Amino acid sequence: MDQALLIASVISVFALVQSVFGMGLLVFGTPTLLVLGLPFSDALGWLLPASVAISVIQVSGDAKHAQAVWKGGKPLLCIVPLAASLGIVLLFDFHTKIDLAIGLVMIAASAIRVNTALQQRIGRMIDRAERTYLVAMGILHGFTNMGGALLSVYAASINGTKHAVRATVSVYYLFFGMVQIAMLAVLRPEALGYHSLAAAATAAFVYAVAGRLVFHRASAVAYERAVTGFIAVYGVAVLAKASL
Repeated sequence: MDQALLIASVISVFALVQSVFGMGLLVFGTPTLLVLGLPFSDALGWLLPASVAISVIQVSGDAKHAQAVWKGGKPLLCIVPLAASLGIVLLFDFHTKIDLAIGLVMIAASAIRVNTALQQRIGRMIDRAERTYLVAMGILHGFTNMGGALLSVYAASINGTKHAVRATVSVYYLFFGMVQIAMLAVLRPEALGYHSLAAAATAAFVYAVAGRLVFHRASAVAYERAVTGFIAVYGVAVLAKASL
């Protein structure tokens, strides 16, 4: 199969995942494209526009919840740490092995989510150190493209409905993507091109055709269970990436 067609298939599959959970293209797409032999910056050139396209649709389609996420400017705490850490990666081809720790945390988080008492304790911990948590999330995302690991725990801990959870994830992922694309345009402009626009169009099409329908048909209970399972799979994906 032609590589471009294969990449388009990867984007289509994970765009459906992101349509439902607000994330998926980066966490699953990044390790997949690296396995296919793409450099890290090239993988970002394909995945970031696709991720941003879906996030824009989700944020604009759920303005009420999205505005609540933006209240207080909390996403802005990620700007400097995200840009600085991604800049180091792109300029010096620097990669960390912190993915291993993130993956283990995610698997533990999925187990904790089935225990209501522990879930409430984690929510209180995040509430007490929210700003520090958000800064750390930005740093991790810049270095590894896996800051969504912390984001999924954060979103599930501070929200009670599936719409609020996805809105939180979508707003932060939109913000992450915009900062990352800007950094890529400055430091690795060759990674962006017509293929980036094609990837964005593909992701938007998948959302319009199937993703939106799947999300709205999922019951609150089913969505909650799916989020827990998604976090677990997320952790496994991060561990798989760490082994590359």
